[in-house]
Amino acid sequence: MIFSEAALAQIQTQINSGKNFIITTHVNPDGDGLGSEIALAHYLRQLGKRVQIFNHSLTPPNYEFLDPLADIQIFDTARDRHAVEDSDAVFILDISDWKRLRDLGTLIRPLRIAKICIDHHPLNEPFADLDVIYPRASSTGEMIFELLTRLGARIEGRIAQALYTAIMTDTGGFRFSNTTPNAHQVSAALIGNGGVQPHLIYQKVFETQPPQRMKLLAQILADLHFEEKGQIVWFIVTRDMLNATGTQPHDTEGFADFPRTIDGVQLCLMFLETKDGKVKISFRSKGKHVINGLASRFGGGGHPFAAGAVIEGAMPDVVPMVVDEARTLFS
Repeated sequence: MIFSEAALAQIQTQINSGKNFIITTHVNPDGDGLGSEIALAHYLRQLGKRVQIFNHSLTPPNYEFLDPLADIQIFDTARDRHAVEDSDAVFILDISDWKRLRDLGTLIRPLRIAKICIDHHPLNEPFADLDVIYPRASSTGEMIFELLTRLGARIEGRIAQALYTAIMTDTGGFRFSNTTPNAHQVSAALIGNGGVQPHLIYQKVFETQPPQRMKLLAQILADLHFEEKGQIVWFIVTRDMLNATGTQPHDTEGFADFPRTIDGVQLCLMFLETKDGKVKISFRSKGKHVINGLASRFGGGGHPFAAGAVIEGAMPDVVPMVVDEARTLFS
């Protein structure tokens, strides 16, 4: 059981007593964050609640099918401040880091409104008014499934589609080590009772890639770098590469997983140059080496075998520093 009776009662009381709700997730949202948002929003609207979903980043094109009415809005402080301040509660999903909420996090944090965090990433210190953190869950979508089930929701249609997308994508299509028995059981329920058609969701997410994304991937795969006798592989994605291929940072989602399929590779590092002079690093382990500790050395964190960090600095300085630290896992 993910939600304690006390946490469930607290959330139910907040939902019953409130009228206006805000839902958000982390910058550069993925299928888990987006699917969890959409599912919770649909449930609250079934109860007659007013719900607004505010994100910092655009929804990647391959996830737009989850939001056909464009309910998800890009948060604008000048326009949306009063909507947030007048809300009864904010649900923060798939993230427990104020920095990764950007401007919305800056606004929400000091407000005296209820803040409820539901996340499956490890939490080092208290975050919101109520933190429901369960790292053993495959995804936040799995957690939202339990929450809605125990609240008596009808999990079908768009709710089921959104939750299945959340679980499927965060488990890498049920390939990653976070693919638990419960992840399969929940997915089976979403298919059997919720009417989900897995092949259609897979096609929407993974088989609608734009040609320019494949061109970027081709450049990356043609310039992989190997360390520690092939156990470490790393690659870079620069702003010039993005501009040359007509791609955006969100187009790199999942790229860190490709080189991990190479025989002998145990750890993959992706270095992505951001617009503001920083480098975003994605750490992916095949399962032999725990790497969230490595990410934490650079101010990041995440799961044991999938983590991330953002470092101030130029690519030529950041890459050797991080690669040298990664080598210590193999010494």
